[in-house]
Amino acid sequence: MSKILENNNLINKTALIVGAASLGGIGFAIANAMAATGATVAIADISEQEARESLKALPQAQGSAHSAHGVDVTVAESVKGLVNEVAATHGSIDILVNAAAILIVEPFLEIDPVSWDQTMAVNLRGQFLVAQEVAKLMVAQGAGGRIILVASNVGRTPRINNASYAASKAAVIHLARSMALEISKHQITTNALCPGSTATTMLLDNQAGGNADRLQGIIHGSLEQWRTGIPLGRLAEPEDQAALCVFLASDGGRHITGQAICIDGGQSLF
Repeated sequence: MSKILENNNLINKTALIVGAASLGGIGFAIANAMAATGATVAIADISEQEARESLKALPQAQGSAHSAHGVDVTVAESVKGLVNEVAATHGSIDILVNAAAILIVEPFLEIDPVSWDQTMAVNLRGQFLVAQEVAKLMVAQGAGGRIILVASNVGRTPRINNASYAASKAAVIHLARSMALEISKHQITTNALCPGSTATTMLLDNQAGGNADRLQGIIHGSLEQWRTGIPLGRLAEPEDQAALCVFLASDGGRHITGQAICIDGGQSLF
């Protein structure tokens, strides 16, 4: 067996997962998968209390105990405090996944500038602030690292009533590509995970609004919504997104950087 396959785990690695407090969300699924693959995980979210509750559901760490932290990704001082706290607790940060995001569903003509600014603050400024601070630490550590920014396939394929969200995620994709161009020399890989329609609270309750017909339209396509549907015929599960993150964070992903990878059942084929 090749050395790459032998080391396709995250043992002795510390992973910071931001936006991971929701048990039904992509962020928590990533934290759970990385913990199950051997990583020590630091969960961070806007509510430290919710993060602490979610921590109880993780597989036990093989090294030091997992940790929970509060952070406001839109505030530079809060982000710096988080990174310093995690590094002090665990000794290093080897992996970063930032899944923190909000989705405000509004037709373009009705988008309020306040909600536009909120979306950009969390989805784009938050990605930049966290990635920059962690990247600085990784450079100082001198051992490389893995950074995964959670974008969306709507950053590549527009959706009705999602203009602000889609614009923020398109910017995240290009941020990841630009980061990769500059920091790969430090052996830090940077990629954008682009989930398609995934069975999370954000999609089921917010995007679909609990409407079964609207959900079927997402899966099978809808001319009214200008949706092409999902060729595999089902929503993704959060675990589908987590699986790619584990691979990218392992030795198997060591030569992949600057990529925007869609896990969407073929939704963005067209």
